[in-house]
Amino acid sequence: MEGTSGPPGLPPGAHGEAGGFARAPPKGRRRDAQTGAEAHRTSPDGTQELVAKSSLTQGDLMESRRISERNARRGRDHRKIRLERTAFRGRPAVVREYTFTFRGHPWHARLLGFDADGRSYQISTWYRSDTEHRALPTYERVKDSFTVL
Repeated sequence: MEGTSGPPGLPPGAHGEAGGFARAPPKGRRRDAQTGAEAHRTSPDGTQELVAKSSLTQGDLMESRRISERNARRGRDHRKIRLERTAFRGRPAVVREYTFTFRGHPWHARLLGFDADGRSYQISTWYRSDTEHRALPTYERVKDSFTVL
């Protein structure tokens, strides 16, 4: 179909990434960092970053997130909100949420990870806490568009 940006079956506006996934990044976001399996988009005002990435599955998903949590506690004002099992589109998943301070401002992070077909995927956002009213709906739209290819 003319005007679509991805293969048939992808959500409108979704773009395939080399990491074996597609997602629809919000318009106006700059692409700040990208490797073959990781893509970052930052809001024009710099108050939110959206990240999608994949890697080979390495062991238990919850255990790998616990290790990340332990390592993150070295950060400034890190405060764990939750680390728990959940589901994402019928697959077992883990959600991790925490706050931290960056450049004098409180920030909030939400990370959703799941495994599929021998790969581990993560859909994340970091945002300044005072922008939550617009950051969370943006994250939810990107998460809803995330598709394993």
